[in-house]
Amino acid sequence: MAMFTQRDVFVAGAALRPVSDWAYYNQQYSGNILNQPQKDSEAYHQLSPIYFAGGLKGKLLTAHGMVDTNVQFVDTVRLVQKLIELKKDDWELAVYPLEDHAFVQPASWADEYKRILKLFETSLR
Repeated sequence: MAMFTQRDVFVAGAALRPVSDWAYYNQQYSGNILNQPQKDSEAYHQLSPIYFAGGLKGKLLTAHGMVDTNVQFVDTVRLVQKLIELKKDDWELAVYPLEDHAFVQPASWADEYKRILKLFETSLR
Protein backbone atom coordinates (compact mmCIF):
# COMPACT_ATOMS: atom_id res chain seq x y z
CA MET A 1 0.00 0.00 0.00
CA ALA A 2 2.83 2.38 0.86
CA MET A 3 4.44 1.85 -2.56
CA PHE A 4 1.16 2.80 -4.23
CA THR A 5 0.12 5.75 -2.07
CA GLN A 6 3.44 7.33 -1.02
CA ARG A 7 5.07 7.21 -4.42
CA ASP A 8 7.73 9.84 -3.73
CA VAL A 9 8.79 8.34 -0.40
CA PHE A 10 9.77 4.80 -1.37
CA VAL A 11 12.24 3.92 -4.13
CA ALA A 12 11.80 0.18 -3.67
CA GLY A 13 9.83 -2.26 -1.58
CA ALA A 14 9.08 -5.93 -1.06
CA ALA A 15 5.58 -7.28 -0.46
CA LEU A 16 5.70 -10.72 1.11
CA ARG A 17 2.47 -12.70 0.73
CA PRO A 18 0.45 -9.49 0.55
CA VAL A 19 -3.27 -8.97 0.90
CA SER A 20 -4.11 -6.89 -2.15
CA ASP A 21 -7.89 -6.73 -1.64
CA TRP A 22 -9.33 -7.10 1.85
CA ALA A 23 -12.73 -8.09 0.42
CA TYR A 24 -11.18 -11.42 -0.63
CA TYR A 25 -9.37 -12.08 2.65
CA ASN A 26 -10.60 -14.13 5.62
CA GLN A 27 -13.93 -12.51 6.50
CA GLN A 28 -13.79 -13.67 10.12
CA TYR A 29 -10.64 -11.58 10.51
CA SER A 30 -11.32 -8.57 8.31
CA GLY A 31 -15.05 -8.52 9.07
CA ASN A 32 -14.33 -7.86 12.74
CA ILE A 33 -12.37 -4.76 11.75
CA LEU A 34 -14.06 -3.52 8.57
CA ASN A 35 -17.58 -4.96 8.78
CA GLN A 36 -18.59 -7.00 5.74
CA PRO A 37 -17.64 -5.93 2.20
CA GLN A 38 -21.31 -5.82 1.18
CA LYS A 39 -22.13 -3.41 4.03
CA ASP A 40 -19.04 -1.20 3.92
CA SER A 41 -17.51 -1.48 0.47
CA GLU A 42 -15.93 1.97 0.77
CA ALA A 43 -13.78 0.90 3.75
CA TYR A 44 -12.55 -2.13 1.83
CA HIS A 45 -11.82 0.02 -1.20
CA GLN A 46 -9.87 2.60 0.80
CA LEU A 47 -7.71 -0.04 2.53
CA SER A 48 -7.04 -2.39 -0.39
CA PRO A 49 -3.79 -1.81 -2.31
CA ILE A 50 -5.16 -3.14 -5.60
CA TYR A 51 -7.27 0.01 -6.01
CA PHE A 52 -4.18 2.23 -5.71
CA ALA A 53 -1.82 0.19 -7.92
CA GLY A 54 -1.77 2.99 -10.49
CA GLY A 55 0.34 5.00 -8.06
CA LEU A 56 3.31 2.61 -8.23
CA LYS A 57 6.47 4.57 -8.97
CA GLY A 58 9.35 2.62 -7.36
CA LYS A 59 10.51 -0.94 -7.90
CA LEU A 60 8.27 -3.55 -6.27
CA LEU A 61 9.05 -7.19 -5.54
CA THR A 62 6.14 -9.43 -4.59
CA ALA A 63 6.83 -12.89 -3.17
CA HIS A 64 4.11 -15.46 -2.53
CA GLY A 65 3.77 -19.17 -1.89
CA MET A 66 1.32 -20.90 -4.19
CA VAL A 67 -0.22 -23.08 -1.48
CA ASP A 68 -0.72 -20.24 1.00
CA THR A 69 -3.80 -21.00 3.10
CA ASN A 70 -3.76 -17.63 4.87
CA VAL A 71 -3.44 -15.07 2.07
CA GLN A 72 -4.57 -16.92 -1.03
CA PHE A 73 -2.14 -16.89 -3.98
CA VAL A 74 -4.95 -15.58 -6.20
CA ASP A 75 -4.69 -12.29 -4.29
CA THR A 76 -1.22 -11.76 -5.74
CA VAL A 77 -2.35 -12.97 -9.16
CA ARG A 78 -5.10 -10.33 -9.19
CA LEU A 79 -2.58 -7.63 -8.22
CA VAL A 80 -0.14 -8.73 -10.93
CA GLN A 81 -2.93 -8.63 -13.51
CA LYS A 82 -3.81 -5.12 -12.38
CA LEU A 83 -0.17 -4.00 -12.75
CA ILE A 84 -0.12 -5.49 -16.27
CA GLU A 85 -3.33 -3.69 -17.20
CA LEU A 86 -1.90 -0.43 -15.84
CA LYS A 87 1.24 -0.99 -17.96
CA LYS A 88 3.48 -0.82 -14.89
CA ASP A 89 6.91 -2.31 -15.50
CA ASP A 90 8.97 -1.81 -12.34
CA TRP A 91 7.72 -4.88 -10.53
CA GLU A 92 8.81 -8.47 -10.15
CA LEU A 93 7.01 -11.56 -8.92
CA ALA A 94 8.71 -14.42 -7.10
CA VAL A 95 6.55 -17.54 -6.88
CA TYR A 96 7.21 -20.39 -4.46
CA PRO A 97 5.22 -23.46 -5.59
CA LEU A 98 5.74 -25.52 -2.42
CA GLU A 99 5.25 -22.83 0.19
CA ASP A 100 2.37 -21.89 2.45
CA HIS A 101 2.14 -18.51 4.21
CA ALA A 102 4.98 -19.33 6.60
CA PHE A 103 7.78 -20.64 4.41
CA VAL A 104 9.49 -23.84 5.60
CA GLN A 105 11.93 -24.68 2.80
CA PRO A 106 15.40 -23.22 3.49
CA ALA A 107 15.92 -22.74 -0.25
CA SER A 108 12.76 -20.64 -0.48
CA TRP A 109 13.78 -18.42 2.44
CA ALA A 110 17.25 -17.97 0.93
CA ASP A 111 15.85 -17.15 -2.50
CA GLU A 112 13.31 -14.66 -1.16
CA TYR A 113 15.84 -12.72 0.89
CA LYS A 114 18.47 -12.87 -1.87
CA ARG A 115 15.92 -11.18 -4.14
CA ILE A 116 15.10 -8.54 -1.53
CA LEU A 117 18.79 -7.81 -0.99
CA LYS A 118 19.38 -7.51 -4.74
CA LEU A 119 16.36 -5.20 -5.08
CA PHE A 120 17.61 -2.89 -2.36
CA GLU A 121 21.24 -2.97 -3.51
CA THR A 122 20.32 -2.03 -7.08
CA SER A 123 17.61 0.49 -6.18
CA LEU A 124 19.09 2.33 -3.24
CA ARG A 125 22.64 2.95 -4.48
